[in-house]
Amino acid sequence: MCTGKCNNKEFMALSCLHFHNQKPKPKLQIHVKLRIQRLKRVNKFIEEKTKYEMEIRNLKLYMENMRILKENEGLKNKAKMLHQENLDLLLELEKKKAKI
Repeated sequence: MCTGKCNNKEFMALSCLHFHNQKPKPKLQIHVKLRIQRLKRVNKFIEEKTKYEMEIRNLKLYMENMRILKENEGLKNKAKMLHQENLDLLLELEKKKAKI
């Protein structure tokens, strides 16, 4: 193994050349790894935030649906009462016609 710079050609073995050509890991790789970790953390935070917002939106839609269903039920009852009142008035009208 080469311990220093190889100036002499006879010491320029393949392993020595490989050792000198090998560069230390650049700081860029470390920065990239740290950035990826940060992005993963941020993505996780965004996913949790979106999940929370979706749950809130879902709850609001559920409450609105319940209100609409309750209102719909009230309108059905009112329609039944109006229909019954209409039938009663028609029956009363036919009785008056029969007397005339």
